[in-house]
Amino acid sequence: MVLFDQVIREVKGTVLAMPQARALVSGPEAPWQPGGNRNIVLKEDVGLELGGPECESLSCVLWTNDLSLVSDGAITLAGPDFSECMGEQRPFARIVLAGVEGFTEDNACERHTELDLVRYDLDLKGFMIRAVSRRMNEWCRISRSALRDGFSAQVLGSSLMGLMGRKPYVRSLEMLFVTSCAGDVARLKDLTSHTARVIAAMSKMAGEMSFDCGECEYQDVCDDATDLKKMRKSIMRKGRR
Repeated sequence: MVLFDQVIREVKGTVLAMPQARALVSGPEAPWQPGGNRNIVLKEDVGLELGGPECESLSCVLWTNDLSLVSDGAITLAGPDFSECMGEQRPFARIVLAGVEGFTEDNACERHTELDLVRYDLDLKGFMIRAVSRRMNEWCRISRSALRDGFSAQVLGSSLMGLMGRKPYVRSLEMLFVTSCAGDVARLKDLTSHTARVIAAMSKMAGEMSFDCGECEYQDVCDDATDLKKMRKSIMRKGRR
């Protein structure tokens, strides 16, 4: 399936071309201490907020069967690292590029959802995540003590890739973070706006079993994407059994 191949090229090229973009070393030197599933960062303990209701934010997973599009283990950060932003609220983009195998019209929606929900399995002391998946937004809080102890984009990226890499269909993972400015995050949101509609169309087909294309707000998306057409036909066949 090639649903996201072109947007992966565009997003990756855009982030790598940002003036503040730099490569981080993947794999934390030591595992970050878990929070015991009690990672609530209260307002008075917040050292940094990423994204949120009043800030530009973007969170998405883009997968491809073309493994050449994903630099396995690479983490790129465009903008200041977390410890450099103590006391701030920053715009935030977190984009996961996943090289996968075995994605078909029958399982793509389920597997995409699995990858997207992995973030909620993160158990990192001093880190709390809030997200609105449908809008591809993300809101994170990091405590002051975690920042002082060295919590960074490298720690977050490596931890998330470690969890995603356990999925049997994942072959490679690359992480892109942007904290530079609202304009940079907004550019990425524009590049992925069609992606959001593709994901919404997949979810609608799988969740609602709706085949009345004339009444569907995503008809234009399905008509333009061969893989979505195949997915729709597959779901229709299952629904008629």
